[in-house]
Amino acid sequence: MKLDLLKKLNINKNKPLILSLSGGVDSIVLLDLLLKDNYNVIVVHFNHQTRKGNVLEEKLVKDLSKENNLKHYVFNFKHNNLNNFQNEARIFRHDKLKELANIHKTPYILTAHHLDDLAETVLMKITRGSNLYGYAGIHDVLIKDNYTFLKPLLFYSKDEIVKYATLNNLKYLTDESNLDTKYLRNRYRHTILPIMKQENPNLLNQFKDFNTILTNTFSFIRSYSKKFIKDNVINVKKLIKQEIIVVNETIIILLENYNIEFNNNLINDLTNLLLNNRPNLTYTLNKDYIFVKSYNNAYVQENITKKEFNLTLNEETNILPNMKKITFLNNVSNKTKNIHKLCYNEISLPLIARTRKAGDILHFKFGRKKLKDFFIDEKIPKLKRDNLIIITDSNNIILWVEGIYNNDTLGSLNEIYFEIGEV
Repeated sequence: MKLDLLKKLNINKNKPLILSLSGGVDSIVLLDLLLKDNYNVIVVHFNHQTRKGNVLEEKLVKDLSKENNLKHYVFNFKHNNLNNFQNEARIFRHDKLKELANIHKTPYILTAHHLDDLAETVLMKITRGSNLYGYAGIHDVLIKDNYTFLKPLLFYSKDEIVKYATLNNLKYLTDESNLDTKYLRNRYRHTILPIMKQENPNLLNQFKDFNTILTNTFSFIRSYSKKFIKDNVINVKKLIKQEIIVVNETIIILLENYNIEFNNNLINDLTNLLLNNRPNLTYTLNKDYIFVKSYNNAYVQENITKKEFNLTLNEETNILPNMKKITFLNNVSNKTKNIHKLCYNEISLPLIARTRKAGDILHFKFGRKKLKDFFIDEKIPKLKRDNLIIITDSNNIILWVEGIYNNDTLGSLNEIYFEIGEV
C-alpha cells in the first residue's frame, strides 16, 4: 500500500497533517503509512462515550502517540439527542478537526475512508437522492472553506487494509457497533453489498470506476459552469442557452458561495425562474437571503425588508431610516461623486426625502413620464427601485432620484448642494 494521493499533491513532509485516529484498523494503517513516509502527523481522537470499548481505543491512541512522539488531542463527545447522534457527532468532529488545523496552521485534514465506505455511500446517496457530485459518493480530495480534506486510502478495500495490518503486526481494536444494523450504513454493509459481491466479485472496483467517471464529469461541468458567474452575478442571457445541467450547476455554485443549503426542488425552482420571460423576479431562499433575477443578471441578495419613509429635511444633516444621511452644504470646494446639485428658480420649501409612491411623475424638457416607466426603460432592478432616495419639494415635485434623475426643468438661478453618505 502506498500514499499515492499525498505524493500526487506534492505535500511538504514538514507540513502538519491533522489525522483523525479512531484506533480501528483503517486509521491505524493510515498512521503507519504516514510514519513510514516521514510525514508530520498530529493525532486527533474522538471518544464518543457510547461503549466500554471507547476507553480502550483512547488508551491505544495515546500509547501510539507517545511511542512515536506525536502531538495528540483527545475530545469527548457528549450527545444531546440519540435520534440525531450520527449527525451531531459528525459536526462535532469536523469542527474540532478544523479548529486544530487553524492552530497548527495547516489546511490538511486526513481520514481513513476506504473503498468499502465508498460503495456504501454511493448506495446510500442513490437511495436518498443527490446531485452529480453527491452520487459519486466520497471524494479523495475535498477543498472547502480553505481546508483540504484528504482520504489517502479511499481506493483500497477493507480486505487490503486488514491484510496490511496483519502483515505488519499492527495493533488495532474492532468497533462492535459496526455490526449493529440499526445504523443505515451497516445495513448496506452487511446485507446489500454481500449480495452484490456474489453477483460480481470485482464489485468494489466497479464502484471505484463509477466514482472516477462521475467525479471527472462533475469537474468538467463545474469548471464550464463557472464561466457564467462573475463577481457572484450570473449572466442570464448566456446561461439559459446552455444545457439544463449547466444551468443547474451554475445556480449551485452561486448558492454555495453563500453557504446556502439546497435540494433538487430548490434548484429546479430557480432554473425555472431564470427561464421565465419576466424581467424582475425574486425567490426567498431562507430568512437571510433571496435569489434575484433582474433583466440579464441573477444574484443572491440579503433579505432586507423594504423601509418606506417620508422625512422633512432640515438645513443641516438628516438621518434617514435606511441608515443613510443627507447633509446640506454651504460651500463646496471639492466636488465628489457623493455631492449633488439641485438648480431652480423657485421651489416650495421645505424639501422632503422619501421612497417611491404609486403615481410618481418625472418632469423632462420634452414632457412628463411616470417614474415606474422610467425605471423599466432604464432597467433598474425592482429591489433597487424600492430603496432609492427621492427628494421632492413640499408640493411633491420630484427634484432628484438617487443615481438616475435630476430635474432640469426648474431653471438655474439658484443652487442647493447636498451630500449622500452612510450613517
